[in-house]
Amino acid sequence: MPARHPVALLTALLCAAATLLLAAPVAEAKAESDGGVRVMPLGDSITDGFNVPGGYRSDLWQYLAADGHTDDFVGSQSNGPARLGDHDHEGHSGWRIDQIDAHAADWVRAAAPRTILLHIGTNDMIQNYDPAGAPARLSGLLDHLTTAAPGADVFVSDLVPVADPAAEERVRRFNAAVPGVVSSLAAKGRRVHFVPMHSALTTSDLADGVHPTGGGYSRMAARWYGALVSSPVTRWEAENPDYARVHHADLPSSPTASGGRKAGHIDHADSYLEYTINAPYTGGYRMYVRAGNGMGTRCGHLLTVNGEPAGTVTHPSMGWDEWTMTGVDVRLRQGSNTLRFAKGDCYAEIDAIDFATLGAQTPWI
Repeated sequence: MPARHPVALLTALLCAAATLLLAAPVAEAKAESDGGVRVMPLGDSITDGFNVPGGYRSDLWQYLAADGHTDDFVGSQSNGPARLGDHDHEGHSGWRIDQIDAHAADWVRAAAPRTILLHIGTNDMIQNYDPAGAPARLSGLLDHLTTAAPGADVFVSDLVPVADPAAEERVRRFNAAVPGVVSSLAAKGRRVHFVPMHSALTTSDLADGVHPTGGGYSRMAARWYGALVSSPVTRWEAENPDYARVHHADLPSSPTASGGRKAGHIDHADSYLEYTINAPYTGGYRMYVRAGNGMGTRCGHLLTVNGEPAGTVTHPSMGWDEWTMTGVDVRLRQGSNTLRFAKGDCYAEIDAIDFATLGAQTPWI
């Protein structure tokens, strides 16, 4: 018997998993309630966090926490690591648009979300399940969601890339239709918003040709958060020599780091990680530092901006490669800026920094 293509094998496994899941009743997890805005992550295994428990939800929670938001993730499912403060979600591995649609109205009536994050359709594409009809199925799902929860805002992303060329072509055709589906419903007064997710990742951000790596999920979280705060979140990797360098420190590999490496061993008086950042305007920015700390206590780095002291950036101890986000307000000048992270108290490792502009509060988080 000839060997099966890895994506074909994965498709078969996902189909089998979906069949088993649909044949048995869905176990309802004990919900965590944290108060605040109720947010439902909704979709398939990419929402569930296949191969990386928590998926994009872990970093999204970290962004929210870094900005002081108190949110309540909701849904009948629950999983994820400790750095994900609320484990509830509505991600179902192997499910297609029609399978989600069969339950979605009941889920949102039960959970009463204020905000819904929808990434769905990957299984339609990799299973080659009537891909031409997928945009219409998505429109039907959104109609049912917004009818069942008229007070909720639904953020609808297009699909992340997949490695198989034939499936990726189907993904691209589907993605091209998604903005039109969303704008058509928005024109009817439905509270729907499009989020461009495909451009946030490349196939190098995939663990198995379909599901993101830890770094890929982190890039998804940045794109979701940018939509929620109405400001693009731009990422600057610690290992990229175009704008970052380390002195008397290392760039060890990490399977969960955003770009596959992190800045570690900033352990000496002259150790540092330095970025050269181009800013579009002079003024305030919000910076998020994605860092790992396994020291058992908060550890920090001394920050300077353009040679001037800008305080200490401290990181909670969740474990090495258990990434957290620390938010810092910084002032940059238009054009080139130099940001340096030098040794502070004990040790921590930096994966990347993100920037967003300072804007008005949004009602969605």
